[in-house]
Amino acid sequence: MRLLMNRALILSTVFLAGHALRATELELTLQTRDPATGQIIHTSEKVDPKHVGVIAVDVWNFHWCKTATMRVDAIVPRMNKALEAARALGMTVMLCPSDVVDNYVGYPQREVVLALPKVAVPTVMEVTCPPVPDAGGCACGRERCAVNYGWDGMHPALNLGANDLMPDTQAEVYAICQKFGLTHLIYVGFHTQVCLLGKPMGLKAMKAAGLRCVLARDMTDAHPGYDPARQFTPDLNTEQVVEHFEKHLAPTISFQEELAKLGKWDSEWLLDPVRLAPWGTPMRPHLFEQPITVTLTSPLHPRAEIRYTLNGSRPTADSTLYTAPLVFHDTTHLRTAAFQNGRPVGLESEGSFARMGSLPPLPSVYLGDLKPIRSVGFGHTYGGTVRYSGNTQPPQTNKSNLGQALKINRQTYEHGLGVHAPCEVVYEVKPEYTRFVGLAGADENVVSISNGSNLAKYPSVVFKVFIDGQPAAASPVMRVLSPAWRFDVPLPAGAKMISLVTMDAGDGSREDFADWANAGFVTKN
Repeated sequence: MRLLMNRALILSTVFLAGHALRATELELTLQTRDPATGQIIHTSEKVDPKHVGVIAVDVWNFHWCKTATMRVDAIVPRMNKALEAARALGMTVMLCPSDVVDNYVGYPQREVVLALPKVAVPTVMEVTCPPVPDAGGCACGRERCAVNYGWDGMHPALNLGANDLMPDTQAEVYAICQKFGLTHLIYVGFHTQVCLLGKPMGLKAMKAAGLRCVLARDMTDAHPGYDPARQFTPDLNTEQVVEHFEKHLAPTISFQEELAKLGKWDSEWLLDPVRLAPWGTPMRPHLFEQPITVTLTSPLHPRAEIRYTLNGSRPTADSTLYTAPLVFHDTTHLRTAAFQNGRPVGLESEGSFARMGSLPPLPSVYLGDLKPIRSVGFGHTYGGTVRYSGNTQPPQTNKSNLGQALKINRQTYEHGLGVHAPCEVVYEVKPEYTRFVGLAGADENVVSISNGSNLAKYPSVVFKVFIDGQPAAASPVMRVLSPAWRFDVPLPAGAKMISLVTMDAGDGSREDFADWANAGFVTKN
């Protein structure tokens, strides 16, 4: 009797072990499209997770387009959940920040890749396809962002696993595939039709080497565009690019759905914020002159209601229902979230939009022609004497703080002050002065070398004007290659002094070089 019981226990254990193995087997639902008709085709394919690699491409901490930056930010929470599940299932996770990968020297995840034996990469097939839709890379609409290479690492919220790997080239990814027996690669990351496709570790290169490459359509975003006049949004742009992949390049999956099949995804997780276009934030506001159209979307929760507020309050299920793109004529702070059946289905988003005033006139008296009664800057002050820090200088007249031309948003100015935040310059207000006028912005010279590589993300300054110690005007946070903020400040009768202050934006003062351009005083006629 005991022998029969032991035999039954053994058989039961074998069955359960086999069931557990089958439960963790991936049965991918692959989506492709007929190249001619666009008709969706679904097939299934089984694969052992230990033969699968997940490659996250260019999940950077910055992009020259502020809307693109925030769209990366919006996807990172769900990407973290997917990568966590992938690790638990035995998949090999590879994080690939491409051109800033060598900022990770010394990380075990990078060093172990460099130590792998070199293997020859075969060319198994020639991968060709029609040109991929490219909307230009800026999703901010009429007030487009300017190109710079400011990113210096991966998104700070992206989780780096202890056993993750950080390859950069086709050869390094192929060596990893050989070492771990990987046959399938699931791609997540940015920007779909540029980096994720064409980088050396990207989908095209690895497909050519014989790997079965799959795109996770719910964890990628295209190099975006935005034109509200023709209802062209970044989400629509991404949909078009994904469809192009499905027709000509590779099948796609919903990574969320694949993990849900295995009990590795909780539908109650709050992960996805409402997406904005354009997407200014308090630390990187969207500056505009003419009224702007702002579109809100929740593409991963198509049945949800989007609610928003414009008075600074937290959005609830009873807040104003979004039914059509919003048109802002003035400075606006937006808060928004998506709800379904009265419950939130994602994270809150916020948008910051600042309307610029009219271009001020040129001053009658330039600051450079005046001697300040107080001037302090980035350094240590002892008894009124400043010991300036590093390579910074006292406020410079008619040149940047480092001795270059004053330059804001691709425009050079002959007159002004070049400073480094924090800085304060104080002038006497003479009776004939009626207004203070000027333009203010982050100094652009940081992008003159290698297009601002690794550095252009850092300058972030706020300009303020005080009259006799009382606040009179202030800019929003100013960033590299954003329009100059316009100051036109009336001087009340009897005013004695005016203080021009440049502050860091609360994130430290690294590279906070800034310019007051065409600044000075308008006098009585």
